[in-house]
Amino acid sequence: MTQKPAMDQEIAPVVAAQPEPPRENGLIARLSRQRGWLASIIGLLVLILLPTLYDQIFGFSSGFQLHHLSLIGIFILAALAQNILTGYAAQPALGNAAFFGVSAYMLTWLSSDLGQPYWVGILVAVLVSALLGLVVGAPALRISGAHLAVATLGLVTTVGALLNFWDTTAGRQNYDLSNLPDFLNEDHTLYYFVFAIVVILLFLSYHLLHSRVGRAWVAIRDNETAAEAFGINLTKYKLQAFVISAAMTGLAGSLYATWATTASSSMSSVDQTIAFLAMIVVGGLGSLTGSILGAIFVGFLPLLLGQLPSPLTIGSFQLQISTLLTGIYGLLLLLVLIFFPSGLSSLGTRVGSLLQRNHRGEGRE
Repeated sequence: MTQKPAMDQEIAPVVAAQPEPPRENGLIARLSRQRGWLASIIGLLVLILLPTLYDQIFGFSSGFQLHHLSLIGIFILAALAQNILTGYAAQPALGNAAFFGVSAYMLTWLSSDLGQPYWVGILVAVLVSALLGLVVGAPALRISGAHLAVATLGLVTTVGALLNFWDTTAGRQNYDLSNLPDFLNEDHTLYYFVFAIVVILLFLSYHLLHSRVGRAWVAIRDNETAAEAFGINLTKYKLQAFVISAAMTGLAGSLYATWATTASSSMSSVDQTIAFLAMIVVGGLGSLTGSILGAIFVGFLPLLLGQLPSPLTIGSFQLQISTLLTGIYGLLLLLVLIFFPSGLSSLGTRVGSLLQRNHRGEGRE
């Protein structure tokens, strides 16, 4: 009987079939190897020092500004979860907004109505999201492509309608979250709490994506038929992607309810689904950096556009900017996709290629 190859041996031929990037040398090679660690260290220092910097710049309103930054951190988690499922495991599922809303309502129900501690509520909410991802993912794996996208989008609309029905029968517009720990009511500590979770999950995701599981996802994404031929269990690894993505999205939904101190049925909506998808497309599919950049771009852009003067006066001409914000937002998204079709994460690759060409040009002189 032929012995089944080890997991790394199963994936290796699939990964090895992909063309290797050209080797860099000299200074460019060293910079390329070190830039990831350097960027991580700089990013951590910026996150730690940012509240102090905001205190100096905005004064008494720094808490309000940090509140917006905490929302960006929550978006990074949601984008990362969507990217694991769609960018790495190549599952065009659009149901993450359902887990986002269910988790927020579960936390609010346990904390506000049942009087459970916040930490118990957030743990149960994440576990329920993971279980829902397992229940939804198992039958969803029988379909693929556009059929999977439409089916999971139907899940979002169904969950949104159920949550809205729950609110209507309870006679409320939003589901207010009470029983929060005292430190989460302060914007500075909420900021550190959210970004501590973001940093930890980015670290864990990086190692997961470089493990057997991550390599299996990449092999499935690059060539599903070849991956199956080399013995990779497609159902197992796709289902793992569904569950992990659902759990991370559930955590993001719980943090959003914490941030807003309320949950609403709009969290499970087509608009929220489009926002998650826009984050990973703009940032870059199959990229941790892309998840971060996409969340920052999609999260910050409406805030920045909202700072534009309205009406904008040019001589005797007045333009109501507030009525054009949605159009401007869509145009900027379109321009990013035109000039960066692989996402904003490709900007680093372009800069590296430019530096490499300049280095080679100097070497020939």
